[in-house]
Amino acid sequence: MKAARLKKKEGLCPFNPGYLKLLLAVQGMSLGKGVAEEVGFTLSTRRGVAGGVDLILPGDLWVNVPVDKTTTEKSPYCLEKKKGGYFLTGYGNEIKVEPVRQPHFYERVTSKGTPFYQIAALHGGSVYISPTNRCQFFDDDLNCRFCDEKKTFYPIAREFISVEEILEIIEVAFNEGVADSVDFNIGYFDTEDRGISFLEPYINAVKRNFDTIVAVDAQPPKSNKWIDKTYAMGVDKLSYHMEIFDMEVFDSLCPGKAKEIGWERYVEALKYAAGVFPSGAVSSNLIIGLEAPASTMEGIDLLTGIGVVPILPIFRPIEGAALEVTLPDMDEMSAILAHLYSSVKASSINMTWSKNISTYMTPLEGRYFSGDDAKLQVVMQNIYKTKIGGKAVRSIAGLRRRLKVKEVEDSFESSGL
Repeated sequence: MKAARLKKKEGLCPFNPGYLKLLLAVQGMSLGKGVAEEVGFTLSTRRGVAGGVDLILPGDLWVNVPVDKTTTEKSPYCLEKKKGGYFLTGYGNEIKVEPVRQPHFYERVTSKGTPFYQIAALHGGSVYISPTNRCQFFDDDLNCRFCDEKKTFYPIAREFISVEEILEIIEVAFNEGVADSVDFNIGYFDTEDRGISFLEPYINAVKRNFDTIVAVDAQPPKSNKWIDKTYAMGVDKLSYHMEIFDMEVFDSLCPGKAKEIGWERYVEALKYAAGVFPSGAVSSNLIIGLEAPASTMEGIDLLTGIGVVPILPIFRPIEGAALEVTLPDMDEMSAILAHLYSSVKASSINMTWSKNISTYMTPLEGRYFSGDDAKLQVVMQNIYKTKIGGKAVRSIAGLRRRLKVKEVEDSFESSGL
């Protein structure tokens, strides 16, 4: 499906929140006088590419906006505080937005003295947790060329964070009202299960203590039995991030993933997981900017064809990483996002699992570029955001999981695992 015809003057973008999100993600913004202090953005407490300020745009779209001078040097956008709230100025427009203030959460420390921000980050209503401070790809210089260990993981003295500390962090985030779901993120583990056994005590503890959705970002295990195990232990949403569709570019930019896992294994594992988890609960990144736009669109079709939701980060260089790229122009990126929405919709995949992701462009946000009538999709997304809707999702997931647990237990007993 062709991208919707967008007005050429970028100054008219307020009428298209999706296009505004795209512009901000690419161009960034400066901060007006006193704004950094007002929103609490005085310390760099977020790792990796998510070092900007989260904004909520008209239409309830979340975007992480870079504010570093390198990215924003040519940006006309500025976040200013005026009478009546915060406004985004640029291209002759003034758009009221809601900055996500840095919560007191980031000022807390665990019972063992570790600052919360070294373990967890908050984005779009979810608390993202890294219980380990390392990725084994960095040991042999097999790291992805767009990543940098020093910017991705904080130098915590202990290699692993205790279950008790993780529960402390989640409880504070939930009580403070800054999150209502949990996302565990781990790097590469050179084991049969790729680290899911390491996560199991954390997941079990969260499920025992909180009525919440648990997501996991990991690497595909060697055996599909571990995918069954992942679902059976309580994981609601699963991501294996391919990052790149083009095999040659994948091999070049992701040498560790190519050597130790393989492009084909990502496809196999994602396809199998999509058959185990509910529709829309399995996703994979395709980074806009690391390959040709046509290749990204081919990747979208591959993923939706096997029941997987593609989510699209826009490449943002990390200082210290070895890679610099030139992004596609706005028309090309708009076409990619239109294709994202139409491909997911044509495959009848549930879009509501991917919500409020400030660092990615989601399928549902692609509707702003497609010209399609997506009112039903918006209604369904809003239902899933409510407490009642979220509880219904968790109840359905619990029923499916109970039916799966016995099957997994029998399988592991018979294999001696």
